[in-house]
Amino acid sequence: MGYKKILIFILICFIISDTLFYIALSGFGDAYFTPILLFTKYISLFLLINVARRTKWALGLPNSIYLSFKLFLGWNIVTIIHGAFKSSGYWDWKFLLLSSSLFMLIPLAFLVGKNLGYIRVVFYYTLRYLFLYGFLLLPLTFATNEELYSRIMIPVTFFIIFVPYLTKKQQILVLGVAALSFLMILDFRTNILKISLAILLFGTFYLRRIISVFWFKFLQIVIFALPIILLTLAITSQYNLFEDLAKNEGYSVKTKTFEESNLAADTRTFLYVEVFNAVKENSDWLIGKGATGKYRSDYFTEGITGNMRAGSEVGFLNTLLYSGVVGVILYGIMLFLSSYYAIYKSNNWLSKMLGILIATRWLLFFLEEFTQFDLNFFFLWIIIGLVCTSKFRSMNDREIKSFLTFKRNN
Repeated sequence: MGYKKILIFILICFIISDTLFYIALSGFGDAYFTPILLFTKYISLFLLINVARRTKWALGLPNSIYLSFKLFLGWNIVTIIHGAFKSSGYWDWKFLLLSSSLFMLIPLAFLVGKNLGYIRVVFYYTLRYLFLYGFLLLPLTFATNEELYSRIMIPVTFFIIFVPYLTKKQQILVLGVAALSFLMILDFRTNILKISLAILLFGTFYLRRIISVFWFKFLQIVIFALPIILLTLAITSQYNLFEDLAKNEGYSVKTKTFEESNLAADTRTFLYVEVFNAVKENSDWLIGKGATGKYRSDYFTEGITGNMRAGSEVGFLNTLLYSGVVGVILYGIMLFLSSYYAIYKSNNWLSKMLGILIATRWLLFFLEEFTQFDLNFFFLWIIIGLVCTSKFRSMNDREIKSFLTFKRNN
């Protein structure tokens, strides 16, 4: 199979699995969708492995990136094996095979991003078909899951950065999808944050002659340091940002049911407390509990698993639970290094904007970032792969615009 067909099938499988997953969350056809979800996700994984086999991993990458990526992916595989050894029963194996192991292998999409020919195909079909497909989802969104459209259109949070380099029609499409995604569900907090941050960043393109790159470098350091500082303050009981924000009712919005929803509501502190207590029990801080790790919750109960949860709504907590501090550090290193090379070692403004956007994912990692094998992380990893590629970073803005002039025969 040619690489174009492989990439198209990967994209289609992600679209199908994400669509069915979010429809099923609303209670529509859950039992019937499971086999299809399993099939499409493993087809995607098989094809990503196929791409990895065809790729010379070290080609065009800085040595530090190449080594960090291998260490990160290797540790994820160790975590999967750790989880397999600790699995005890149907539900552990189901979670391992349907969720955690898939998520821990999605960084293979990095190898799609580092190949400029591959990424042009993915970008072309995203602009040409995925964003248009979203309009067909609108009736389903109103009938099933109100987050459906925004979740499937999550790649637009990256494409907003590309707006200055696209054609007028593409610009209108991307900004239109972004606006619709934003307005479809006003209490989807991380989506609002991602879109808002992306718009602020692409706005810097038009001010690039007066904005010093120094501020990008400074901002990157602040973004990576901020979660660690705030987490330390919260652990030592000196300051809790979530509790402080929750006191402000000025962030309330009206939902589709005309109910008030406070965007600053504290829905995270208790999750941190519960997961931290879980990893302290058997001194699992360092390496985690494996890919089938669970924690005891006083706030969530399920009919089958009781008060034991296999994951939370926060990416940092799930990574800590499964992979320990080692997993968190390796993920942070990958984000930091890719952001660093994009900002410090590039010849175009697009790379610098993407470098900051990647850095913000470290910040969001402590707020939400569901750990799933989905379009969100697929596009994150191909963008990381793109900015790590020496050839892409060496282009100037005119060459980038030419590179992003998509044609059918690309």
